[in-house]
Amino acid sequence: MDAASHLPDDPAECRRLLEDLLRSHDALRRQAEDEHRRADELERILEATAADYDRLKEEHAELLETLALLRRYLFGPRRERCTDDPDQGRLFDLPAEPEPEPLAPLPADDAASPRPHPARTPRRARFEHLPHIRIEHDLSEAEKTCSCCGAPKARIGEDESRELEFIPARLEVRVHVLPKYACSRCRDGVKSPPAPPRPTPGGMAGPGLVAFVVVSKFADHLPLYRLEDILTRHGVYLSRSTLGDWVRDAASVLEPLAELQRSLVLQSPVIWTDDTPVTVLGGDEPGSTTGRFWAYIGDDGHPYTVYDFTMSRSRDGPAAFLRDYRGFLQADAYGGYDGIFLGSDGGIEEVACWAHARRKFFDARPNAPRQANEILEWIRQLYDIEDRAREWPAAERLALRQREAVPILDRIEAKLDELTGRVLPKSSLGQAVTYARNQWAALRRYTGDGRLTIDNNVSERALRLQAIGRKNWEFVGSAEAGPRAAVLFTILAGAKRHHLEPWIYVRDVLLRLSAGETDLESLLPDRWAASHPEHVLRHRLDESRRRAARQKATRERRRARKKA
Repeated sequence: MDAASHLPDDPAECRRLLEDLLRSHDALRRQAEDEHRRADELERILEATAADYDRLKEEHAELLETLALLRRYLFGPRRERCTDDPDQGRLFDLPAEPEPEPLAPLPADDAASPRPHPARTPRRARFEHLPHIRIEHDLSEAEKTCSCCGAPKARIGEDESRELEFIPARLEVRVHVLPKYACSRCRDGVKSPPAPPRPTPGGMAGPGLVAFVVVSKFADHLPLYRLEDILTRHGVYLSRSTLGDWVRDAASVLEPLAELQRSLVLQSPVIWTDDTPVTVLGGDEPGSTTGRFWAYIGDDGHPYTVYDFTMSRSRDGPAAFLRDYRGFLQADAYGGYDGIFLGSDGGIEEVACWAHARRKFFDARPNAPRQANEILEWIRQLYDIEDRAREWPAAERLALRQREAVPILDRIEAKLDELTGRVLPKSSLGQAVTYARNQWAALRRYTGDGRLTIDNNVSERALRLQAIGRKNWEFVGSAEAGPRAAVLFTILAGAKRHHLEPWIYVRDVLLRLSAGETDLESLLPDRWAASHPEHVLRHRLDESRRRAARQKATRERRRARKKA
């Protein structure tokens, strides 16, 4: 029996069956559409989940890098050293370093063997300039009598031993007597000598005491409350508010000399600059806020370091300081400088810092060791070139850079272009590549002028005064105190740069400016050092020379091993 025999003959029944079939078909079609919609939704959720997973993986990698940097900052070495052992080979096959081409051939014996390591000569303390007090320890009369014959013993010699003793500083009151004279017959008035000048108008502090307070706070980093205790131990209680008034008066007296140094720095063809934050009390808002100290450093022809203070890190501060400046400005990649460069119509040229660029590639080593180490090796070669030309004239240094540094920079640029499309932008290597590419023109500019330096480390070193000091005095008392502190930091930075004994220098400058000295140029730290060579700290000069000699010998030995 075929299937057609089961079909009803009644048209009404056939219609009913057809309608049931259509309804079943519609239900199946709707069910299929629902299944398709659910499948599409699941696919969309799966794609979103995959995208979220990729994003979380990138964020996780970024956080791991940040955690590793934080752990190294807290517990690891701060020095950015790629190889602890100079004899250790490199992990990757990097391009060979270009053969150095010295301007003049070295003697045969020097070319054949590296310069020996300079022997460290012990520095012996000298006491000839100190007062010598003779203290004789003698025997008793009984001990000076012979026990055998009873005759007195003859003195046949003596032994001497030196003992270096410390006598605490003392405070003394100097009573200035100003006699008055008048004629006993006539009434032509009373005459008396003028009162000696003081750095604190109407105050009792002498220039030596004011210099001690200034040097202690701004060079030795002692807060005023500690000075309050120190002076109390010497027998006189002076409140910290009184000491603060003396600091204010000293800044007022020294401000013309700081302004002169500022004007001379702005005449330098190259200025190195950087900034550091400091907590400031008071202001428009309750509590504390963050201010900034800015360092501006002149070249060897203008050997001064001046500081400026602003209540924010906006570009208004450096823009006002550099308003009339024309020349090279070497700084970090702070965006506030961009408006200064653009607004100068080419009068101020940007010079970037290779130390900042190198640090970012050093931080990328754990996650991209091959690429980061390759670029770090090239940067090391750039620094080796600078080390060889450190003492050379600017013209010869420029020729060496053009001959050897420019090809290395070309290789770094090609490598950066290669890595740009391959690395994740938010990874540490991606951030290092982006930083270098954004600063590339400024990073190469130092090869176009022999007076420029490869990095901005000199300005970072100049801000150690504030970086160390704020760990002790912790904050600046008010917005008005910031510019006064900048004046005093400027004076003491000049003394440090020229290795002057700071207390003697500040005392002399305070005394002469209080007396109305108009020859400010004679008070500049370099001029003062030339006229007072006995107050130049020779041990610091010797120490820096020995350290430079050791570093130079180490680099020469490393270069000699590479040639071998």
